[in-house]
Amino acid sequence: MSEAVPIPTPTPESAVAVAAAVGIMLAISAGIGVYFYRRCKSFDDWAVGHGDVGPLVTGLALTATWLSGWAIFGNAGLGYTYGWSGSWLIGAMNLMGLSLCVVLGYRMRRYAALGARTVPEVAKLRFDSRLVQGLAGMAMVILLIVYSVGQYKAMASVWKLTTGTDWLASLLITAILCAAYIMIGGYAGTQFSLALQGGIFMVIGWAFGIASIFWAGGPAKVAEAISAANFVKPGGVETPVPIGGYTAAIAPSYPGYDWLGVTAAMVMFLLMATGFPQNIARFLGTRKVTKKEYGVIMLIVALNCVTPLMVGAMGYAARAVWGADLMGSGPIYGDAAASLVSMAIGGSAGAAVFSMAVFSAAVSTLAGMVMIMATNVSRDLIQNGAPKVSPRVQLMLSRLLVIPFVLIPLWWTYTSPPPVLSEFMSGSAVAQAGIFFFVVAVSMYWRRATKWGAVATIVYGMGVALLHPNVYGKFVPPFGHWGVWALTLMLGCAAVYVAVSLATKPVPEERLSRLFPKKV
Repeated sequence: MSEAVPIPTPTPESAVAVAAAVGIMLAISAGIGVYFYRRCKSFDDWAVGHGDVGPLVTGLALTATWLSGWAIFGNAGLGYTYGWSGSWLIGAMNLMGLSLCVVLGYRMRRYAALGARTVPEVAKLRFDSRLVQGLAGMAMVILLIVYSVGQYKAMASVWKLTTGTDWLASLLITAILCAAYIMIGGYAGTQFSLALQGGIFMVIGWAFGIASIFWAGGPAKVAEAISAANFVKPGGVETPVPIGGYTAAIAPSYPGYDWLGVTAAMVMFLLMATGFPQNIARFLGTRKVTKKEYGVIMLIVALNCVTPLMVGAMGYAARAVWGADLMGSGPIYGDAAASLVSMAIGGSAGAAVFSMAVFSAAVSTLAGMVMIMATNVSRDLIQNGAPKVSPRVQLMLSRLLVIPFVLIPLWWTYTSPPPVLSEFMSGSAVAQAGIFFFVVAVSMYWRRATKWGAVATIVYGMGVALLHPNVYGKFVPPFGHWGVWALTLMLGCAAVYVAVSLATKPVPEERLSRLFPKKV
């Protein structure tokens, strides 16, 4: 098939088109930030806005921070590299996980009304503990830096594939513009920019996913090609998990290796949507909504949660048309599938439109995480340790801290890019799911949760995170299996959280009464 349809290569025309499309999207996002600058004069304004964000913007912004580079770019790489087994990560449990986030997220408004300006500060109010706030803030910074690398890798890959030029300059410009609209527009400017970007990649992801299947010859032809393909990863072994009558040759460090890994992947997707700080923070500045408006949010969530599946189909289409040819094109390999398919379908225009979608997905999540990390340090670490720091100083520090947090993961990506994007990002996702789903989300509903239960969960989760199969787990035999590691972390966090909470003294009832008001 690869002889009939040559693998596209970048041209001067595609380079100009991609640069223009991405530039327009970033310019509009920056313009939104400038618009909201006039309303962003205090730290509270910058951190949570004015509590008046509606359902349409909230829904699109939430899906934008959730469906990042892994959804619009990395999932096609999974589908291409692993075939049907890649489907276990392509959107698995998306709808259920993000729907749960919507249900739990609106409880954040209660904490925002009581003065919470960051996600760790929600934990501080819940447990009356600056220790919990500080530990949560440090853990979030570490895990979000790792996850940010994935956003840059997605943008770098699509830029290189569609323009043929070095990506460092383009990402530096992207980082600068992203930092600018976060610094000046704060929460409200970022929230509206996220909504724009969420809408862009939802429409484009659906369009290209459907088009790619018919470009490759139709559903039956793609299914036949995938079933007959030989997906062999060096050192891989046969998985006992049959998907559509097909088994893939993959290593135990991959989630779809066996049913244990599949189970762990589903648990991860269920917990991580709410466990992601950049997701749950989308509700800190929202207003109260009606049942009808709540339905609008859920409709947006349902539509956009299917986007990863649509983009994943581009990976299947690429495998059906080009076989294993892309596996010889390092350092991007199978992650190149979606961009190359977009170029094959639409030429320079296709490359430009899809590149804009990738940058929208990656920049939106990056922006949400950078703002979280900046306020984690200024509010949850500096102000937490020195309570007399003025709001004016907090605002200045938060804005300045945006700069290093857009540059650190960029440097990591430039010096040591991860080989398979979604595999790399799943390590941070599991840790965030295991720790913050319980410490933040469940704690807003379970009265018996305690300070020491939260502390123990954070410490345990960060410790087990180091045993990831590609870190230290490869030296500890049981943790060379991704499913063993992931379930040990997530279920272990649940057990530690509950056991330590039940064994320690709860928060006094008089303090809990304002967080858990009695229903009349």
